[in-house]
Amino acid sequence: MISQKNMSIKTLTVEQLYSEVADLARDQGIASKELWDELIDDVVEDHLDLGEIDLEEDSEGLKDDLRARWTAYKTETLADSEDAELEKEEVSVVLKDNDDIYKDDDEDEV
Repeated sequence: MISQKNMSIKTLTVEQLYSEVADLARDQGIASKELWDELIDDVVEDHLDLGEIDLEEDSEGLKDDLRARWTAYKTETLADSEDAELEKEEVSVVLKDNDDIYKDDDEDEV
């Protein structure tokens, strides 16, 4: 006989779902609120189907909470993009400085 304790499935929290949705959105390059909302619907429905979200939980309320985090996602994504741009600029500056070293070698050969 299987105990009721062993059959309980841990349900996902809003934070865990947001983290998953945000990661998927970044991977898929989602840049519109409409696509964000569609992704939320898909992710929540998938977890409902898998039994990872309690059927008694208000799934529409959960979706609304996640949809409301669009601004937070955009802010995080923008910050990540700006950091990536700064890193590219730093690499570019280093490469420019190194190019001068190679120019001297080329001038000696002429």
